Amino acid sequence: MSWAVVSGGRGSIGRPVAEHLVVGGWHVLALDREPAQNAARPPLIAKAIDVTDSAAVRQALDDVIPSREPIGLLVNAVGLIWNEPLVSLRGAAWQAHQVETWRDVIEANLTAPFVVASAVVLRMARSGGGAVINFSSVSGRGNAGQAAYSAAKAGVEGLTKAMAVELGPLGIRVNAIAPGFIDVASTRTAVAGDRLSAIADRTPTRRLGTIEDIISAVDFLAGNTFVNGIVLDVNGGFRL
Repeated sequence: MSWAVVSGGRGSIGRPVAEHLVVGGWHVLALDREPAQNAARPPLIAKAIDVTDSAAVRQALDDVIPSREPIGLLVNAVGLIWNEPLVSLRGAAWQAHQVETWRDVIEANLTAPFVVASAVVLRMARSGGGAVINFSSVSGRGNAGQAAYSAAKAGVEGLTKAMAVELGPLGIRVNAIAPGFIDVASTRTAVAGDRLSAIADRTPTRRLGTIEDIISAVDFLAGNTFVNGIVLDVNGGFRL
């Protein structure tokens, strides 16, 4: 029996990925701040924890996955889309980007995947290896109005490449997916409908991405044992 761990397992991407992995024969531990219903026994177990808390993550792994059973896959789908300009005019005064929201975005998008990966790869190393898939974004190359989010996702890409070099000799491959604009609830909450239509028109494939596009990329990175240290763009050719 092999386990997959999905952080952000209640999110717009994490949840369908977790469900897909179950169909594919994995036992899945989904970690998220938000509690899940009807997920208390294998093949899908959900735990509501703070994924930036390393002790809580380690405890969840120990509580659910017996030490003799390997963790073969981590999908780090945790994250928070955030829009906030560096400076903005509010009323009659100019306001700067809030340091508090900067910290929140970095914690959600960079610290959380680091914490979860740090705990999971310990288990992988003991059992002979596995695969880690992090999530960056097209915004990781820099997007106006998303300084914190862009910085966090650029950090994910650097983290991915460092982990790939360090952990490859232990049999652990580390890659990342950098989605463009995917037609899921979190995207529609963060981006106005008319802007999404304009983005679809600007995309060479003339559409937004789908969750099936993301799942296909997860399957590829999980299954190809000679792909390590890449950031796989899944964006239809879109460029900011």
